[in-house]
Amino acid sequence: MQRKFIDKALFFGFPAFLWGLFFLNLNVVGDLKLAATIGSVGLCIGYVSYLISMGFGKKYAIESLIEKDGELVMFHYLHSYGRQPLKVNANAIYALNFSHRYLGVILDKNGKGFDFHYPYKEAVIKARLQEVLGEDGFKNVKVNV
Repeated sequence: MQRKFIDKALFFGFPAFLWGLFFLNLNVVGDLKLAATIGSVGLCIGYVSYLISMGFGKKYAIESLIEKDGELVMFHYLHSYGRQPLKVNANAIYALNFSHRYLGVILDKNGKGFDFHYPYKEAVIKARLQEVLGEDGFKNVKVNV
């Protein structure tokens, strides 16, 4: 997976901070212990709930994440942080792997590819790929290999 350090830091750092806060709260004595423990667990549940919510999905429309520009198909990263989208010729795509919240674009038989994590179900990702590549183009690409 080709991701920058900042992506991993934000995605894994916030939950790790919350879990650390939770375990730190286990050592607190008195009435504050229960409130701090429930609060840290609540923050963690809230973070995960936001990531899988429809509001997060509406913020990043599938039409803006997977686009077609002439013969090129553009796959935008969910959290770009200055990265350019992956631009490939529609005929250069060897295989597409997709499942719940995941899209893998494989460019050659050796397995060179890119991973994308989108806040959508498999059916939505598949429908958008069929729309962008067209029925004939989608049939020429291997699916979930």
